[in-house]
Parts: sequence; structure tokens; C-alpha cells
Amino acid sequence: MKLRRTEDLEARLEDTLDPVYLISGDEPLLVQEAADAVRAAARDRGVDEREVFHVESGFDWNELLQSANSLSLFASRRLVELRCASSAPGTQGSKAFEAYTSNLPGDDLLLILMPRIDRRSENSKWYKCLAAVGVHLPVWPLDLEAFPRWLSGRLRRAGVQIEADALTLLSARVEGNPLAAAQAVTRLALADHGGPWSVDALQAVLDDDSRYTAFELADAVLLAEAEHAHRMLATLRQEGIDALAIVAALAWSLRQLRILLRARESGEDLNSVMGRLRLAPKRQKLLQRVLPRLSLPLVEGALRDLAVVDQAVKGLVGIEPWDELDRLCLRLAGVRTTPLGVRARAWLE
Repeated sequence: MKLRRTEDLEARLEDTLDPVYLISGDEPLLVQEAADAVRAAARDRGVDEREVFHVESGFDWNELLQSANSLSLFASRRLVELRCASSAPGTQGSKAFEAYTSNLPGDDLLLILMPRIDRRSENSKWYKCLAAVGVHLPVWPLDLEAFPRWLSGRLRRAGVQIEADALTLLSARVEGNPLAAAQAVTRLALADHGGPWSVDALQAVLDDDSRYTAFELADAVLLAEAEHAHRMLATLRQEGIDALAIVAALAWSLRQLRILLRARESGEDLNSVMGRLRLAPKRQKLLQRVLPRLSLPLVEGALRDLAVVDQAVKGLVGIEPWDELDRLCLRLAGVRTTPLGVRARAWLE
């Protein structure tokens, strides 16, 4: 049986234990937490012995079958765990899975962790044998729509209260990185803030280890302080701040400006728009100050370039992200630069 979501696995675990669980995906934290749910459900039902195999090059698949055919040392139920480095078990692994599922070992459970499984593997005999007797949960990266909901749920379970605009900011800061998000939630939970987190409080706790903050850099860029912004970016890089934090701070500011610039073009009252955005008075003053020198095409172009920089940080585009961030900051601060590095254009084409 193939499940669609982690929630489906949790619901099924409440009702029954299946003999085989296959969890696959390239998001280590999400895979780990799904596996933890299986382990916890097994312990709750008396599966108190666990055996772990690390399946790498040269692994002897007979170990799995020997384990299945051996009696538990304490005559108890076991959870046998295979941590596979590849989603292609090869000929020997395929035969082992077929043999295992054709003669399931009593009340033992098999938990298999693998990288992402492609469509070809799902059509293989070994996969169909596993799916016929157990469940497969493919763990996918959280998309832009699902990530804030996932983060909100995680904050709620950790007992962390957060204002809506602060949640938007935090989501932008750790977007696409569940591990960073989990670390941020833990940090907020341990901070003992004593009330809902606001944008200002969140910025302070997330950036309190740096001489400058990513948001101070973004403000300097908007205020056309080109030389200052250039030095700040270099300092942040030397201090080891994650480039994605810079991307998030700039994107957060630019998205606010895009809303205001579109409202200005349509003749809306900007004060009303800022009220709907729930911007702090200090933030409103800064945006009102910088709006006259900025245009909608400039801001939208900068957001497109930021998306490319985001991909570069993640290794998906062959450019140097810090160089592009520097170029982008200077351009937004009023210095003439090219919209995007030539290498990035060539890569994208």
C-alpha cells in the first residue's frame, strides 16, 4: 500500500501495525521523524527489541534472511531496521526482499529507509512484493504552500506562540530547510519569551550572534546605503551566516515593497495597505521613505534574481551566490550593475 502523506501513516499506526514499512525520500529530518513514528508505535505494542542493518556497498543480504529465520534472544517481537544508502537494492537485495515477503517472520516488523524511489523502481518486482504486504510512505520536500502550515504545526506542538507576520518571516527565513526550521523552533521554545513572538523579537533572537543582521542589511539596501551594505554583506559572510538568511531577509522586504508598489499603481491608499499588512510603525516609516525611488519592475526583477540565488545556494545553479547577492544589493541601492551574472543566464538557458 502506498500512502500519500505523513498524516496517513500516523492514522494507520493508530489502528494497526503492518509487517513492513518502507519510508523513502531525500529530506533527512522528515524521513527520520516518520521512522520515529513507526518505532514509537511498535514500542507501544510491545515490540521491545530492535536490530539495525546499514545497507551499503558489499552488504550481505543473507543477514536479513538469517535474522528473519532466527529466534529472538528474549522470545519477544523485534523491529528489524534496514538503513539503505541507495534506493536500488540490486539483484541480491531484490531476491532478499522477495524471499522475506514470501515467508514473513511471525510478529516481527521490517522498517526500510531509502532515498527517493523513482517510478522505475516502483514497477520492480521487489517493490511490489514489499507494497503487497506493507506500506510505503514517500516523503517529499515541503512545497511553498505546505511549508508554513508544517512550520505552524511544529511551533504549536512545541508550545510556541507567534504572531502571523512573524510566522511569515520565520517561514521565509528557513523556507525549504526543515532541519533549520526544527532548530529555529527549538531555539524559540527554549527562549522562554513569555508571550507571542513579534517580528522585532524574532529578528533579535535569530540574529543575536552576528555583528550585523540580515534584516539590517536589507534596510541598508533599501535606504540606498550602497557602500555600507557592501561592507555589511562581507562581514556577514565572514561571520559564517547562511546565505539563505540573506535571501530570506531581502525577499521579505521586497515582497512588502511589491505589494505597496502595485497598490500605488492602482491608486490605493498606502496607509490602508500597510495597515492590512500589519506593519509596525517603524517599518511603515522606512518603507514610505524608500518607495519614491523604487519601481515595480526593479523590485520584481530583484525577486526573480533572488530566486536564482536561492537555487545557487542549494547547488542547483552554477554561480557564486555571494557574488550575485553583492551585485543585487548594489543594484537595489542604486548602483548600476547587470541584472544577473552571465554564468547564471547561460546556465538557465
